[in-house]
Amino acid sequence: MSCPIDIKPFSQSENLKKPNIFNLNYTNQDFNSMKTRLVDFIRERFGTTGTVIPNTFNDFIESDVGIMLIENWAFLADTLSFKMDQIVNELFIDTVTEVENAFRLCKLFGFMPTPPIAARSKWIVQLNNVFNTDVLIDTPYRIDIPSPDRPTTIELFAADSNFMPLFDEQIIIPAGQKFNKSIVGIEGKTIEEEFSGNGQVAQTATLSFLPVIYNSIRVEVDGNMWNQVDYFTDSQPRREYRVEYNSNYQAFVMFGNNRTGLIPSNGSRIRITYRIGGGLSGNIVTGFVETQGQVLVNGLDFTVPVTYRNYSKGEFGYAGDGIDDIRRNLPKWIKAQDRAVTGEDYKTLTDQFKTPYSGQIGKSTAVLRNHGCSGNIVDLYILAKDGEDLVLANNELKVSLNQELNIKKMLTDFVCIKDGNIKLVDVNIDLTLDKFYKKTEKEIRANITRKINSFFSLNNWDYNQNLKSSDLIKELSDVKEIENIQIMLITSDESSDVLISSKFNEIIRPDIVTLSFIYN
Repeated sequence: MSCPIDIKPFSQSENLKKPNIFNLNYTNQDFNSMKTRLVDFIRERFGTTGTVIPNTFNDFIESDVGIMLIENWAFLADTLSFKMDQIVNELFIDTVTEVENAFRLCKLFGFMPTPPIAARSKWIVQLNNVFNTDVLIDTPYRIDIPSPDRPTTIELFAADSNFMPLFDEQIIIPAGQKFNKSIVGIEGKTIEEEFSGNGQVAQTATLSFLPVIYNSIRVEVDGNMWNQVDYFTDSQPRREYRVEYNSNYQAFVMFGNNRTGLIPSNGSRIRITYRIGGGLSGNIVTGFVETQGQVLVNGLDFTVPVTYRNYSKGEFGYAGDGIDDIRRNLPKWIKAQDRAVTGEDYKTLTDQFKTPYSGQIGKSTAVLRNHGCSGNIVDLYILAKDGEDLVLANNELKVSLNQELNIKKMLTDFVCIKDGNIKLVDVNIDLTLDKFYKKTEKEIRANITRKINSFFSLNNWDYNQNLKSSDLIKELSDVKEIENIQIMLITSDESSDVLISSKFNEIIRPDIVTLSFIYN
C-alpha cells in the first residue's frame, strides 16, 4: 500500500490535557500564624472575658514564660506542617521536586526515563602514502576534543552501511588505498568491568562509572554474549539480563532466578562493557577536529602518520531526561499503556521514541484521512530532535520507529510515516523604553531574550498551533521597563503583526529574532 502525498485530515491527535495541579503549601500554618492563633484561642477561653475559665491567664507579654511555651509549640507545629506538605508533594508526579523521588515514581509504574545519548558523527581516516598491505587501527580509537563544559572524548569505530558502529572490528584502510570514510565517531568513553557470578537469585552488578549511555551495555558470561531485555521471559530461563538506572544514570545489571532469566553460575566470569558520557558536547560542527596519530603497519619497522577528520557534524547528543521531562512524559506513557490504539497513543509512543545512534523524535502528530475507506490508515508526521531544535528525520530513525509501532499498533492499522513541515518565522520586536534605562540595556535585553526563548521552547509548541503576537506581548508584558511593544511576524510568503497560522502538518519555529530598542 502506498502513502498518498496530499491528504485532508479527518481527525488529528492532541496533547494530553492535564488539570492544573498546584503545590500544597502551608499558608496560615507558619510560625507567626500558629502563635497568633494559639494566643487568640487562649485569650478567648481563659482571658479576662474567657468563655471557659475567665480571668485565669492574662500574661500575654513577650517575656512571659507562657509565651515562650506557646512559641515552642508554634515552632514544632510549623516544622511538622511544612514537612507533611513537602512529603505529600513528593508523592505526585505533578508536584514532585526531587529527581530521586521522580525516579521512584517511574519505577512504580514501570516507566524508564531516557538515559544520556551519545552524539554521532562521520569520520575519514587518511594516509599520506599508499601501502601494499592493509593498515589496521584498533578500536575504539580515542580522540579528546576541547569543550567548555567538561572534557569530551570521541571514540572512532568501523561502521556498517548505515553508519552503525561495529564494536568488535578494526578500522581498515585497504591495501592500495589512502583513506577509509566508513568510520563513525561516538561521543563518550568505553569502560570494561569484570564481576564474578555468585550463583544467587537476582544477582545485581553495580557499574562503577556514570552516566551510562543509553543502550551501550554488553554482557558476556564465560565468553557467551547475553541479551538485554525489558522483562525476563516467563517460564523460559534464557541468557538474559535487565538494566535499571538511578537518578544519576548509574546503571545496575540484574540477572534472573532460573525461572525467568538464567542465574550466572557460581564463580563464572561476568564481563560488562559499557560507555559513559552523552549530552550535547559531542554535537560538533563539520571539520571541527583534524588530528594525526601514529599507526604500526605489518611488514614495516616504523610507524606511519594517519589523519583523522570529521566530515559531518555531530548530532543526536542528549543529556538524558530531567525532572521536567519525567513530569511531562510519565502521565502520557501511563495513559498509552505502551500500545497504540488512539491517535493520542500514537503521538505519545512516537514522541518518546529514541534510538542509540539515529536520533530521537522531537515532535509528531497522528492524522486520520478524510476520504475513502481510510479509517484504518494513520498518517504520522514526524520531526527529529537536534539539540533544542527540529530537523527532518533520517531514514534509519523512520525504519526503527516503524518497527517499534508494528509491535504495538492495532493489527488492522496501517501506519504511514511522513516528514512534518517546519514553518520558520522571523520575529521583529520593537520595544519602547524610557531613556533612563538605556544604561541597563544589556541586562534588559538578556532578560527579554530569556523570555522569548522560553516562549518558543519546544515543549510549548506543537503541530497546527498558531503564533499570535498578542501571546508574545503577554509573555513580555511583565518586564516593567517596557512602555510599548510592537511585533512583526514574517515568513517566506506572508507577514503580519497579528497572526501566523500553521497547517495540520506544520509546526512554527522562530528563525531570526530581532530586538530593537526605542528610547523616549
